[in-house]
Amino acid sequence: MSRTQLRPAPPLMQGTPAFHDDGGLAMLSGQPKSKYIAKDLVVGDASQKANRAVSEAASASRGPVLRNLARAGFIFIGLVHILIGAIALQIDRGQGGQADQSGAIGSLASKPGGTLLLWAGFAACAALALWMVSEAVMAARTQGETKKKVREGATALGKALVFGFLAFTFAVFASGGNKNSSQSASDFTGKILAAPAGVVLLIVIGLAIIGAGAVYVYRGVTRKFMKDLQDPGSARTAVEWLGTVGYTAKGVVLAVVGILIIVAAATADPSKSSGLDGGLKTLGAQPFGVVLLAAIAAGLVCFGVYSMARAKFGKF
Repeated sequence: MSRTQLRPAPPLMQGTPAFHDDGGLAMLSGQPKSKYIAKDLVVGDASQKANRAVSEAASASRGPVLRNLARAGFIFIGLVHILIGAIALQIDRGQGGQADQSGAIGSLASKPGGTLLLWAGFAACAALALWMVSEAVMAARTQGETKKKVREGATALGKALVFGFLAFTFAVFASGGNKNSSQSASDFTGKILAAPAGVVLLIVIGLAIIGAGAVYVYRGVTRKFMKDLQDPGSARTAVEWLGTVGYTAKGVVLAVVGILIIVAAATADPSKSSGLDGGLKTLGAQPFGVVLLAAIAAGLVCFGVYSMARAKFGKF
């Protein structure tokens, strides 16, 4: 019997790629095993570059100029709280006044050189708001638990909004304008009440503010605020007491503001939501209100002095 001669396969035409099988996938010889691998590598590299660019931009924004301006922001925050406390003490003695940010900043505007001081306050608080934005970005880029990163980032963004609003208030008064925080709070409440499900939304906002007040009291009593500071050295005891009293007093006022918002929602009366000024005057109208308002006013002054100390000892 003759053997069948096996002829070799004809060579591939020049330029024609050969096919082979690798794990059930048809592949071109001389090409990557999967086009998706190459694509993923490109996308991953682009994502890493974008993340790196964002982190570098955030780091670059945290230069010495912004850092020093942000520190100055705490000085102005302290000054505003001291003035609010002083106005609250005047109310306690039966004198008039608007014991909130607008009243405090408005009193600065009437002083010699007040316009220049207000523009300085705007620059410092705006820088502090930008610093907090960079803190949020840095928190999102660091390694760690997702929940912790989200919590820290959200906290930093919340502070950025508060400081940004304060900077806006400084700018309004510095440019010759005027602003009534109590009226603004009532108008805002009225607009929400007029919206669908406005009552529910107002109650949620009120509960959130009460929760923020509880956090302030907790941080004051437990002295958690000291984590925001470097070692104050010989001033440690004084700073601890100032922060404890100040955080507790501010927490109580915030809780009252939240309660007033809920009352406004329950009674459909926006005028009952009158912001910080209304909260302080409500405390003064209670039994033993004179003593209570005086204690809260002194506490706000303590918070102001603590904030100024934070300008020096704060972690930046």
